[in-house]
This record gives sequence, structure tokens and C-alpha cells, in this order.
Amino acid sequence: MPTESTASWLQRVAAAHHLSQAHLLDGLAITVTGRPSRTPGGSELHLDHPAQHRLAAFTRLPHHHLTHALPYLGSPCPDPADPGHTPAGHGGGHASWHRLDPRHAPMRACPSCTLRRTGGTTNHALAYLPDHARLCPRHHRWAAGPHQSLNTAALPELTHAHAGHRRLRHRPGAADAWTWAAAITTRWHDHSTHTALAARWQHRRRLLHAANPGVRPVTGSWALLARDAVTYPETVTLARALATTAMFPAPFHGRPHPAVHAFLDHTATALDLPHLTPLPGDLLTTWTRHRTH
Repeated sequence: MPTESTASWLQRVAAAHHLSQAHLLDGLAITVTGRPSRTPGGSELHLDHPAQHRLAAFTRLPHHHLTHALPYLGSPCPDPADPGHTPAGHGGGHASWHRLDPRHAPMRACPSCTLRRTGGTTNHALAYLPDHARLCPRHHRWAAGPHQSLNTAALPELTHAHAGHRRLRHRPGAADAWTWAAAITTRWHDHSTHTALAARWQHRRRLLHAANPGVRPVTGSWALLARDAVTYPETVTLARALATTAMFPAPFHGRPHPAVHAFLDHTATALDLPHLTPLPGDLLTTWTRHRTH
């Protein structure tokens, strides 16, 4: 599957042959060092070139196809101090486990898409999903981490926001705007900064909870599990506002330039808020300072 985790793909290959992942690699004379994380998606398996070619021959898939579909198939020059460092000199092929930063860990791909692409063999696969791909608009599924996929059919505004997010990606500065917007809405959510937004997000969270009765958050917190999903429409709206705003002129008589107030008024309207007056410690205030000449 596109952008699938190497460990996830190997697990599926092994299961198709009624083997464990360790037995599959051992049978291909691929030596493994390090240990996988106990947390699903918490580690990745990197293979050297001999190991990659052995797998390509075994699965009858062209090597270039594997390297295109599996973004972390090869090791990105691991640190020799890392316990999972790949030693040289293993002609039979070598694989090593490496820990992943939770912020960059793979997430559970849409179960319906996975079931279709795997010929009905499984609905579980982990993939490195960019922010605009966490929602599957066709099946209304949201990737909420390596464990859960949430049914979002009760929140059609997420599908609308997803279309806007895809358009936003083509704007100059969109990546930076998204990073800022996600950080800002996360802070607003966690600190209940805006009463209207807090009530809106709480309502969406209740709808998600009702639509996903079998989901049990690993952290025990539905607020944390659903946070990125319930704030998604506002994050897209805010990112669009940030990406389309020019630099602000210097302060006017010791106060923010009127252009800053105009930006805040426009953004409040876009977010369907009566007003938007961020406090000095608000990340949105920090962003406006960064954008001032």
C-alpha cells in the first residue's frame, strides 16, 4: 500500500504464508538486530540492499516498486550509537529495528481501503499518512493513530474541510501555515481558550463517541484521541487564513497596525466566532509578531 510502514507490510507478507515476521526473515537468511517496540507503530524495520533484493525476489515484486511504496524500506544512515544500528558484513542481508518519534509514527490506514487493496485478507495496515490524508473522504474514516480508525460519517464538515485542505496544499507557504494552525488550534483545544470553539468541539466529540462505540482510547482519554479530528475544520480554515495573509506593517504608535485587527476580524468571521482577540501569550499573537516587518 502507498506509504505503508515496512514493518506493517512484512507482517502482512508473513501472515499470508502462515509465518511470524521473525520466521519469514530468518527463512530468507536476513539477520535482524534490535527489538520492535511494544507499542504498535513505535518502531520501524530498515533493510540493507541485499535484504531488500531478497524480499523483492521472494515476493516477485520489482525492487523499485518496493522502494516507491515503502518510504522507510532502507535505513536512513542510522546513528552508530543507536542499539538498532546496522553492522556491515552480512552478505545474506540485514535488517534492524529503529525507534520512531511518536510525532512521525505511522497511523492506521482506512480499514475499508486496506480491505479492498489487500484482496479482503485484512483491514489493518500502518502507513505514514500526511496531514491531508488522515481522513478518507470515501469511507469517512479518520486515522487516529496506529491503533484506531474513527468513523466520521456523523461529521460531514470534516469531508468539506478535507477538500479545502487539498486545495490549500498548492498555495505558497502552506506547509508552514499548517504547522502554525495545528499548533494554535491544539493549544486552544487543550486550554479551552474560546468558549464557542470548546462547545463546538465537545459536540463533535460526543458525536464521534456515539458513532464509535467499540473504540477504546489507548490513553483512556477520548478528548486526546479525537482532538485532531474535532479541530480539523477550524485548523484548515485557520491555515488558509495564515497562508493568504501578507506581512503586517510595523506597529502603529506603539500598537498593532490596523492590518492586524483586520486580519483578526476576517479570521474570526471565517471561524464563525463573534470576535478574536488573542492574549499576549497566545500562539496566534506570536504568529502575528513573526509576520510583522
